[in-house]
Amino acid sequence: MRFSVIVPAYNVQDYIVSCIDSILKQSFRDYEIILVNDGSTDATFEHCQELRKKNTCIKLVNKENGGLSSARNVGINQAEGDYLLFLDGDDFWRDDDFLENLNCIIETNSPDTIIFPYSYYYGKDRIKEYEFDLSEVSSSSNKFSDDLYLLIDNGIWYPSACNKCIRKDIVAINNISFPLNMTSEDVKWCFELSQHIASYYIYNKGVYMYRQNREGSISYKLKMKNLEDLFLNIENVLSGSKKIRDADYLYLSHYYLEVIPYVMPFLKNPNIKRMLSKYKWLSKYSKNTRNIKKRIICFCLTYMGFRLSSLLLSILVKLYKST
Repeated sequence: MRFSVIVPAYNVQDYIVSCIDSILKQSFRDYEIILVNDGSTDATFEHCQELRKKNTCIKLVNKENGGLSSARNVGINQAEGDYLLFLDGDDFWRDDDFLENLNCIIETNSPDTIIFPYSYYYGKDRIKEYEFDLSEVSSSSNKFSDDLYLLIDNGIWYPSACNKCIRKDIVAINNISFPLNMTSEDVKWCFELSQHIASYYIYNKGVYMYRQNREGSISYKLKMKNLEDLFLNIENVLSGSKKIRDADYLYLSHYYLEVIPYVMPFLKNPNIKRMLSKYKWLSKYSKNTRNIKKRIICFCLTYMGFRLSSLLLSILVKLYKST
């Protein structure tokens, strides 16, 4: 079997059918869907059962709620495909030929991973489509480690499982699993994955529709736990790795800077402020990045401090999202 598509689902009764339909309508048919209901308290499981009855390609797993990482790990353990794909239960794929095109890339290049961009879905009438800037990076290479710094700097390799198609053997042989009981679980997982990838290919179409502003979504609003897990992820990477490459520092720097526009409500918490200060040194690795957004955040942080930076950047983010 070529692909295992892992779909974790928790309280997504309004979205799970369209999510699964976007897989079922694929022109390439050599795949399985591993649908993991993570203890939903709404009608999600009932929808999953109906989908399973009608489609033999679906493996349905019903488990107690354990979080996104737990559901994904269960899916990985159930997977029989050569390559893994992750699709969250409230998102969907846009193109019917997505898997067919991925298979053509695999047949021709046999990469360890295929990377593709998101599109941001606010509704049928508002979709922000993205493509990667490939001016400094080839679309295909057998030298992932050599290109990793450029991939990070150009916003191509970042903490997300859902924008990658990954050779399953790499995950299985190296026992790469998502950390439990944490948000931002992709950070450590993608870091560990990057240690073992030899070759890559970039499929530069934003076929993954990443649903925005959904109430109940983990990404809907930054919470205290997100910040606490941010620092824990950084600490785990720094303390658990024998060798940290320059690319790894850039990776953590971008991740650290990503939350600065949203920290204003938490600056009265002495622990949060202490941890922000502790890891501020990471920002220097983004001083000359090609990522304009990260460079602006780094500049503000250098000359304005946390409070003014967060205030100004939060305004800029709101203006950007309103366009």
